Amino acid sequence: MTRQLTATAIHKRYGPRPILRDVHVTAYGGECLGIVGDNGSGKSTLLRVLAGVLTPDAGSLGLKVNGTDVAPELIPQHAGFVAPYLRLYDEFTSTELLHLHARWHGRHVDATHVENILDRVGLTDRADDVIRTFSSGLQQRMSIALAVHLSPDVLILDEPSVTLDRRGRDVLEAEILRARADGVIVILATNDDRERQLCTSIFNVSS
Repeated sequence: MTRQLTATAIHKRYGPRPILRDVHVTAYGGECLGIVGDNGSGKSTLLRVLAGVLTPDAGSLGLKVNGTDVAPELIPQHAGFVAPYLRLYDEFTSTELLHLHARWHGRHVDATHVENILDRVGLTDRADDVIRTFSSGLQQRMSIALAVHLSPDVLILDEPSVTLDRRGRDVLEAEILRARADGVIVILATNDDRERQLCTSIFNVSS
């Protein structure tokens, strides 16, 4: 399966302040594009545009899967997103939330699938615990589980290891490598040298 995500001439401002100016980015399946830049340079804004959840003031976003264009309004359904600022529905257990997340996307996943995903992110022993009892690091692992369990075409990671310990970083790296092996487009915003080593190419928002 071939995948390509292209952002062309993206402009975005908040009030009078320009954040993104004439940004051109292309990312391909099986690769990991690193988005780097100074704090406040617009990395998170660009990632939200690439996920299709933030509309730019100018420019266009296109996703092709096996040579077929995905309708712009459907791009968010093809993307998994991980960021420390995204809030989980923490009144549910890990198992419940994965099943609910699938239903919200018009999908069904069985118990075996859920068990496998929780095992991949190291949450098997917390499968029936309410998420609000998790540490910030375990909640971030749960975010990774949600992002990957429906096999997205695009996996977008915004400084995903901020709250992760060593084991959590191992989980993150394994999921990035798994996604690349599956031909998924991986986009990783980071200023962490260890994470940059996972990237096959780099785009500097500040330049």
